Amino acid sequence: MPYYSSMDLFNIFRNWLKKMKFKLFSVLLCAMLFMTNHARAADGLHVINVRGKVMCGTNLSAPALVSKTEDGRWKGFDADICQAFSLAIFGQPDKFEMVDIKANEISKALRLGKIDVMLGGANISAKADMLSSYTPATLLYYDQQGFLARGNKEASSMEDFRGAKVCAVANTADYSNVEDFSLRYDLDFSLLPFNSEERAKQAFLLNRCKILTGNRIFLNGVLQTSFENYDPEESEVQLLPEAVALKPSYILVAKDNDKLQAIARWIVNALQLSDLYGISSANAKVKIGLKNSSQRNLVGDDSKLWLSFGLNPTWVRQALSFVGNYGEIYERNFGKNSSLKLDRAENNYLKDGGLINPIPFL
Repeated sequence: MPYYSSMDLFNIFRNWLKKMKFKLFSVLLCAMLFMTNHARAADGLHVINVRGKVMCGTNLSAPALVSKTEDGRWKGFDADICQAFSLAIFGQPDKFEMVDIKANEISKALRLGKIDVMLGGANISAKADMLSSYTPATLLYYDQQGFLARGNKEASSMEDFRGAKVCAVANTADYSNVEDFSLRYDLDFSLLPFNSEERAKQAFLLNRCKILTGNRIFLNGVLQTSFENYDPEESEVQLLPEAVALKPSYILVAKDNDKLQAIARWIVNALQLSDLYGISSANAKVKIGLKNSSQRNLVGDDSKLWLSFGLNPTWVRQALSFVGNYGEIYERNFGKNSSLKLDRAENNYLKDGGLINPIPFL
């Protein structure tokens, strides 16, 4: 049996105590992190309420999504949706901020609290679903993937672009869709991969590729922001009519924030349901005495349901006065009342031949 002096025994005991303290500290730290995450998941509005405004991620390079007026107000589809969040949460129209977030920054921005929700901008895929810290809370709208091309103004079909270089974002549905499109029509495209929309756009502007692919709203934004006084009749750059694929755009929320996911889902549903019910900016203030339970819950005549979400029960009437219902928001920013003139198409309701199907608020 080895001999230990009193000093040896003291050192052994001290080292053991240090190890136990470290283990205890580790256990306590894990417990604190678990409690913090659990609290965040249980109360999705806590951070927003403490901050005093809702932070919405967006793509600032597309004016139809968001831009600023001369007097500093936000406008655009994403800005209207975020303003609806401000009215629902705070009962005020100006408690929100738009933040420019790229697709590869979304997880980090949500994790660090730089934004509370992301409006579109993500490449949804199986890999992204497994590796990212966000999840789609609800559908915002359907876009289409298209082509922005230069140098062949007289082109009558995609055959005229055979063998062209195409700038695309790598490891995304866009990239895969163009590969399939090229093979299907024997176009022999040469794809140039980039790690972001911004880099692909810059490469196109520097004439490294003849075609840029992406969502039509994004491509229209490139035309509006990168080509001064753009005239489709005169410019060598053209948005081609071909649609490569249908592209759904979602509101994204942190995976561990269940309550905020539900809130985002029902805020957007409320704007769509108002449109379906014929409640708009023109009649929101005079629609009284509603008999339908879903309609009464929706406009806050029966306030319990919205209050259970922690939201201002009359926010829908307010939002309709400020930004209008879903149809009004769409037509103003994307549709017939906008510079894009995009047909509503899939963004109509099922009864009108579209794919949008809001759920009664019961």
